Amino acid sequence: MADTAARPRLRDSVIVQADGGTLLFLCLADRTVKRFACDDFVKDVVALLDGTRTLAEIGALTFGDDPDAPARVAEVVQILADERLLSRSAAPEREFRLLGAARAEFYDRQLRLFQDFCDEGWSPETSGAGLQRRLDGSTAVVCGIGGLGGWVALSLAGAGVGRIRLCDFDRVEASNLTRQVLFRIADVGAPKVDVAAARLREVNPYIEVESVDRRIGGAADLADVVAGADVVVNAADLPTPNDVSDWVSEACRPKIPHIMGTGYAYHIGVLGTSIIPGQTACWACVRAETFADHGRDGMETVVGKREKAGAMGALCGLVGNILAWEAIRILGGLPPALGGRWCEVDFWPLEIRSRAIPRRPGCLTCGS
Repeated sequence: MADTAARPRLRDSVIVQADGGTLLFLCLADRTVKRFACDDFVKDVVALLDGTRTLAEIGALTFGDDPDAPARVAEVVQILADERLLSRSAAPEREFRLLGAARAEFYDRQLRLFQDFCDEGWSPETSGAGLQRRLDGSTAVVCGIGGLGGWVALSLAGAGVGRIRLCDFDRVEASNLTRQVLFRIADVGAPKVDVAAARLREVNPYIEVESVDRRIGGAADLADVVAGADVVVNAADLPTPNDVSDWVSEACRPKIPHIMGTGYAYHIGVLGTSIIPGQTACWACVRAETFADHGRDGMETVVGKREKAGAMGALCGLVGNILAWEAIRILGGLPPALGGRWCEVDFWPLEIRSRAIPRRPGCLTCGS
């Protein structure tokens, strides 16, 4: 039974409509509709669930001095709680303001989204402000600040990830500008990490951005880059996507979650996989499952991958933002979406294709 001292509040993502003796709860978060038969008493109770009143106060307003009123109100509230129609916070905006007035205003819409994640039960936090604090205290590393990595870094900065570390060795080129969102014409010739770091600081004054101008040639080159990270997003592709993924995975072993988004070309975007140590298959398992497809591992290359491939900003932006969303989920303690599978998005039909990647029992990295 609901706590009679509680001040219940409907979720902000719920719209309630009445049709005679029926109440419809329209859940905007997932586009579901829940229908309940009810009387006028229930309608009156639902209309008062704004987080400002106790159950006893709601009972007094709807049923007068009847001693059974609090129990009847509690029954209604408990049903709504069981259906996840109530918020886990009676006064989320008050909790938002505990972040500071300026931050609360800056993150306002995001905090409301985070609150709904909490209300749905996806987060151990009860308030969107608590979820924001998780991001504020997190460190994310982005390897490669190009067509994917730039979008990843921009979205992480906007979300308020407290410390973002960028690693790249390249300089801005004119051909980058149509799809690499952090750069402008005046930046051509400048180090990507320096330009990107400055742009991210302009986007969000509440974060720290570190830049590492370095060409990666092995896992040892990443040791200090990933140190202290809560998530690493691999968006680098030189000398090859597979080489960099091998090095990132080795550098992150055994504790750092890492997302292997290995690229995009033409109308296929590779979302890759999230590797959560102790929970999902490791990179070695991914390679074992996918890299021998069609017997290619034993074939001789006659014509190899071209140095340049077709790409555009709208498409790489989609991939980069999906990878950023996955990183935010990991940092916030929300369930990851790409763990335990390999995913690609085909932009032409707008379909995501995925295949399960099991943990191999004999794997020396993640097997039992």
